[in-house]
Amino acid sequence: MKKLFLLLFGMAIACSANAQLSASVPVPADPDGTFFEWYDYTPYEWPNGDVTVADGWFYLTYGMDFYSNLVATDYDISIDSCIVHELNYTILDREKFSYSIYTDMDEIFVFNPEEYSEFTEPTTDVYIFNILPETPEGYGSTANFELWGPHFPNRTNKVEGFEGMKPFFQWRIGIQTHYTDNGVTTSSNIVYYEIGPKPVTLLGDVNCDDKLSISDVTALISYLLGSQQDPFNKFNADANDDNKINISDVSGIISMLLNQ
Repeated sequence: MKKLFLLLFGMAIACSANAQLSASVPVPADPDGTFFEWYDYTPYEWPNGDVTVADGWFYLTYGMDFYSNLVATDYDISIDSCIVHELNYTILDREKFSYSIYTDMDEIFVFNPEEYSEFTEPTTDVYIFNILPETPEGYGSTANFELWGPHFPNRTNKVEGFEGMKPFFQWRIGIQTHYTDNGVTTSSNIVYYEIGPKPVTLLGDVNCDDKLSISDVTALISYLLGSQQDPFNKFNADANDDNKINISDVSGIISMLLNQ
């Protein structure tokens, strides 16, 4: 009993220490989605039938003050710019700042070294200010990364008329920023840019057969277990409309079936 008490006591101290450390790490302000843009191009088909796909590019803006300093959530961007220098808010260390990219239903994008020479292993957390070489004018760019966003080699959403090609994303692309200090990471919310309305065709029709049946439940369960079979409509699968796909959507589709 004494050993158990000591173990639990030690775990409580460790949890408390971690909580205090986490609380001391500032949370990055949400990226400013006001200026987000997605740029991509229609693939070009050559006379011999070959198709060239130009890189897509996500233009984004981070949570910054009027002087382009990365800031934490204690920064009030509504304050008039002429008195910003008098405010007391947290400016983030650029070397500790990173971001992740998400598409559609909170699907995190993996930067693979086969496409991104900047990395030696699959990466979801990009330390942008470590990647970009510093120049006398500030930060430069590499083949795939610029200060204001990453490029996506051979990816586009403009695939209509090109058989076998799938869009990079169908609804939205977003960014979440992170701040890591002493091994503890805090994160902003994911901020999205939508290219159009959420493409729901028939809510609950997971297997795309234009009807709602028990087979849709089976298809969704297979997806959640990691064995997705095409066709699969992730937007129709979001039965509870929380922009995520999880077990609660299974319950939602079952409820829809019972109420038919």
